[in-house]
Amino acid sequence: MIVGMYMKRDVEVISPTASLVEGIKKMSTRRIRRLVVMQGSSIRGIVTQRDIVEAFPPHINPFSVLGVEQTTVSATIESIMKPAVVTIKEHEPIEYAAELMTRHRIGCLVVTQDGLLVGIITESDIFRAFTGLLAERDGAVRITFDLTEREKVLTFLEDAVQALDLELLSFLTFHESNRRLAVARVQGEKVDKLIDKLWESGHSVVNVLRPEAHSES
Repeated sequence: MIVGMYMKRDVEVISPTASLVEGIKKMSTRRIRRLVVMQGSSIRGIVTQRDIVEAFPPHINPFSVLGVEQTTVSATIESIMKPAVVTIKEHEPIEYAAELMTRHRIGCLVVTQDGLLVGIITESDIFRAFTGLLAERDGAVRITFDLTEREKVLTFLEDAVQALDLELLSFLTFHESNRRLAVARVQGEKVDKLIDKLWESGHSVVNVLRPEAHSES
């Protein structure tokens, strides 16, 4: 899974000399929370809905009709934008995008190719990517293993899935505290027999989630 698979390519941009009202109208029309600030083909910064709200007096909601009509704020986008834009390339892995957002405490990354703007990826896009990876399907079982002791769980799964004519939908490994874990999703008519083989195998299983019952065993 790479950034290019989940980013938005249709990016709304704005000039650094544009007024805040213009920014408000662009965000309201497109129902978005961020604008990339561009001067020609150069990325100058990024401005968020929160940046605009904080530029107004506390008693005015600039995103309400009345707020726009009442505004006397004459600032430009350039005066409130964040000039330090964190970028990523579209061929980078999706987990690297999540790592960058966490490290910089931001909700989006500007995607570039050869220094040019090609898209934007947000925390919602990241959430959608990982939700899709772990999403339930009819009849699928999700099994979490503890691989801290370097167990060869994948070999066991591949053999069992083939023997029982099942489908291994996904296999994801990750670290939690000092433990190395893996989550596998398996689907097929004989998935119950796989669970029986699993208990007999002696592998370290954290839990088994059956989606139809939403219960762990």
